[in-house]
Amino acid sequence: MNQTLTRLSTGRRINSGKDDPAGLISSERLSAEIKSLEAESRSLARADANANIAEGHAAQMSELFGELRSLQIASANDAGLTEGERAANQQQVDSIVDSIQRFHGDATASLDGISMPGTGNADVATAYDDALAAAVSVRSGGENDLSSGNATAAMAALDAASTGIATSRGRIGGFQKNVVGPRLRSNEIAIENLSDSRSRIADADYAVELSHLARQEVIAKAGIKVLGIAANQSRSILDMFR
Repeated sequence: MNQTLTRLSTGRRINSGKDDPAGLISSERLSAEIKSLEAESRSLARADANANIAEGHAAQMSELFGELRSLQIASANDAGLTEGERAANQQQVDSIVDSIQRFHGDATASLDGISMPGTGNADVATAYDDALAAAVSVRSGGENDLSSGNATAAMAALDAASTGIATSRGRIGGFQKNVVGPRLRSNEIAIENLSDSRSRIADADYAVELSHLARQEVIAKAGIKVLGIAANQSRSILDMFR
């Protein structure tokens, strides 16, 4: 009865090694596997969050390159553009390039939080560097600034940079979708199944334990009743001899 009450109070069938030595070993092994999977899942969740940050920086860079391209197209119309307007456009270009430089640093640093397979991180970092070089080339004094007359070269450089950034965003998204996501889901399923197995081994079955408790209480009460009957019979026999 004490063992049953202990199991009901703790919710565990195995409360010490003597309850089930083999079951305890299996339960502890399953617990270790579950903890390992939970730790891996936390790391994967952090990688997924870091990938979201990295992709967000790349998205901002992509938007800025779109603005640079628009300014290049607007400034390529020599017939309808004054020198003052071209200078104003160049100022906007310079401001956008400054922003791209800041986002380049943030985007590159954010890659440290993810580990894409193969040369993924290095390829994305290279694409960011190439995009920055293209942006710098259209800044004031650059080989493709608005006063250089190299509109065709500037457009080609900006288009290549935009393509490189878009490809990088795709690689980061693919890493999340095809590497991190499936592994997280697999871990969740494994943890659920292992936890169920551990529960079957180590946790108390309340229905069984309650039936055991009821049985033990009946036996205890019956034993007390039998002892009382035996005592009464003994007294009756003694009374006969008096």
